[in-house]
Amino acid sequence: MALRMWRVRALWIRAAALCPSFGLSYELNSLCSRKTMLYGKLTYCSSYKFQEDIDDKLDVKARSWKIFSELQAKGLHKYSEKHTASLYQLLLDLGIKSSTIEAQLTATPDILGYSIKNWSDTCEVMVENGLSGINILQSIALYPQLLLVKPSTLRQTLLQYQEITVGKHNLLSLVIRYPALYLFPPRAVKKRMGLLSSMFPPTELKTLIRNNPNILTDKWETISKKIMYIHEEMGLEQPHLAASKALRKPLLHIKTRHQFLYRAGIYKTPNLLRDKQSHKRNASLSDIMDTSDKYFANRVARLTDLEYSVFACMMKEEEELEHSYSDDSDFDETNDLEFEEMPRHGS
Repeated sequence: MALRMWRVRALWIRAAALCPSFGLSYELNSLCSRKTMLYGKLTYCSSYKFQEDIDDKLDVKARSWKIFSELQAKGLHKYSEKHTASLYQLLLDLGIKSSTIEAQLTATPDILGYSIKNWSDTCEVMVENGLSGINILQSIALYPQLLLVKPSTLRQTLLQYQEITVGKHNLLSLVIRYPALYLFPPRAVKKRMGLLSSMFPPTELKTLIRNNPNILTDKWETISKKIMYIHEEMGLEQPHLAASKALRKPLLHIKTRHQFLYRAGIYKTPNLLRDKQSHKRNASLSDIMDTSDKYFANRVARLTDLEYSVFACMMKEEEELEHSYSDDSDFDETNDLEFEEMPRHGS
């Protein structure tokens, strides 16, 4: 176990040297900056040793016992003290602050339910690809099932993402920000990129993906409905879509925000073919879609929270009613088909 942890630590040091933008904690960055001014050269091993010296002063057993006790008090008895201490040490070896480790393990104790081997194997692959300790922990906290992915599969996935580019950059940097991609086949992402490339110019596509990374993994039918609604009903084009995070929102949210303004006579559908600046008569798509309900109601619509809340409930009921009619219609069509196919008596 100690050898495996040492191996992860060694890989971490090497990755930090190769990818300083990814691999350094705040303390390391500060120290390395000072060394750059003094010596004009970074020595990552000695910098890491400085961080290591701080961590070595921590009483890991006492710190992990505190976490263990808190979980026990919450009725979570399935995590052993020894396992908690081992994971705590592994995360320290990745250069993660003790306060961050303690907060994360307390907030998401489920990640303690995986073996140290799973953790070290997964961390090893991620460190090899230049990911920082904090990025690794955040990704696993969001998607613990990452720990069950075979190291060879994860390594191949990350390699393939490095080969997929958006402009001058590969998708690995996006994977770090949107960990769901770890569990999504790169081949499918590449295919989705092809579909999006047919609709958005390269520059706008890059911005669109950065603001709405879910468009690479959500169902295409869902994404296309949102795009078409914003284009056809709101009269907006690719640049407006790319600059907002509207495609992260459910279609009902998009419809509700737009219809609230439209029915109140506030939103004027632009005709960009006649006047390229006509969209400026309205608030930006980002202000309409990406803001809180309170900000939207008060600052964008200039109406009250209550008015928007009531309208949102009405829209939700309308949506449910439409789905109900649609389901009934499908049921009737199925029954009619079955009736037609039934053999007649005596035939």
